[in-house]
Amino acid sequence: MKLGLFFFTLLLFATSSAKAQDMDAFFEASNSFFSNYAQHNSVQYKLLHQDPESLNDLVKQIASANLTTVEKEGQKAFFINAYNLLVINTVVVNYPIASPNEVVTFWDEIEQEVAGKTYTLESLKAYILETFQDPLLHFVLVDGSMSSASIVDFAYQPTKLNAQLEDRAIAFMNNAKYIQYNNEVNEIVLPRIFKTNRLDFGASTIDFLNQYRVKKINKETQLKYGNYDWRLNAYDDNTNTVLKKKKKKVGYSPSAQVITLPKNSVELMIFNSLYSVTYGEKETGTRNAYYNGYFSAFYGVTGKLDVGVTFLLRSTRERDPFNASPFKVFEFERTPAGTKTSTTERYADWGLSHVGLNVRFAPFKNLSLSFEQGVMLPIQNLPKDNTVDNSLYSVTQIYYSHSFTAQAQLFVALTFWQPIRPGETFKFQPPLLRGFLNYFVTPRFTVFATTMYFLEWGVGVKYMLTPKLEIQAMYSYYIPIPGLYDVISPGANTIMTYNLGLRYRF
Repeated sequence: MKLGLFFFTLLLFATSSAKAQDMDAFFEASNSFFSNYAQHNSVQYKLLHQDPESLNDLVKQIASANLTTVEKEGQKAFFINAYNLLVINTVVVNYPIASPNEVVTFWDEIEQEVAGKTYTLESLKAYILETFQDPLLHFVLVDGSMSSASIVDFAYQPTKLNAQLEDRAIAFMNNAKYIQYNNEVNEIVLPRIFKTNRLDFGASTIDFLNQYRVKKINKETQLKYGNYDWRLNAYDDNTNTVLKKKKKKVGYSPSAQVITLPKNSVELMIFNSLYSVTYGEKETGTRNAYYNGYFSAFYGVTGKLDVGVTFLLRSTRERDPFNASPFKVFEFERTPAGTKTSTTERYADWGLSHVGLNVRFAPFKNLSLSFEQGVMLPIQNLPKDNTVDNSLYSVTQIYYSHSFTAQAQLFVALTFWQPIRPGETFKFQPPLLRGFLNYFVTPRFTVFATTMYFLEWGVGVKYMLTPKLEIQAMYSYYIPIPGLYDVISPGANTIMTYNLGLRYRF
């Protein structure tokens, strides 16, 4: 009896394992298929019509799939891929056509076999939406038309489905192909899915959009709906050589550096910068480290004008040992100048040094040029008797951005940080010109290179933890050009910076 139970359990395990392997094989084959035949948000229908073998194999796998032991996320990913593949297959079977609607029976009569059950494409989509109750499905189920969600060159996978769905939502919401937002006249034109499926997106369509928009939409914006383009999402170059071309991901054209905020929205930002300089030799030299922490809040007044406040926290350590960690500056120590250590005289201080009042404005409608003007007022005695910096500063910043492609963007910032010290002769402080070359790896992940006057070079990354919260990190290094360091910091032999920032918009 026990032996029979053992073999029965072993049989169940083997059967379950085989089903899991079958499903893994389906996702792997689907991923390969989309990688080969879905490019530039379009499908290679003509090539598939000429050689449908790989597609036919996938259609057979969809029909015979056993989902009884597949978890919910696996089923959800399966149905997304299955629907998209079956739409493609129905086009290929009836090819050439200029639109799915050319085939009268395309949606509600042609039968599709899915996991042992029979659906039409219309009923299959309804089943998916009703079963999984996820509004983000509207942005991944592809109806084979120009206005439908974009086809992608990968399969949706159970292990990373949530991130994939959110990525596609972000890409969709920030693509002018789908959403045309004119904040000058408070009007937005949306795809018709937001009208025909409005109950799926909650009580407020604008609130739903703003969860994923980089450029937020004003609450009072008037909603309009565009016409649906039923032309086939076919690739216009149907030759075999196209499969050898390097793929170019398109469809996400964000403004990586959005300066002004939508009306009535808020931005909270923390930016931490650590500047480290070493002098002399390792055995006898010293290190200076300077930390600046900016804590700011901005409010969008008109969509083109923001007002804000900034607090500046500073910490300084000078004449530490050469090999001391620059991060010791975060100990926030106070050591008066001239304090003796084992090797040198050290100075350390910290304090909440300034409060700033800021205005940001973007006066041009069709030019990505914006300005920020602020005044940094010194704060005394926080903590008591701190001597970090008692200067008044006028801060002017000019920003410009230019997109080369959907994935590559140049951002330039010119900063005038001018100290004003009563009783001292005015001395003009040269501006800082910094350029950033951004590359959007995915809708959420950006890498960038930066330089200041081609003397300081840095690399960094930005990642959207959520559609509202972004984190960025950067490291930079000053090239040791003879004579350069003597201009920036006489006697220095290495200069570098570490930067970490968080930005939250709502």
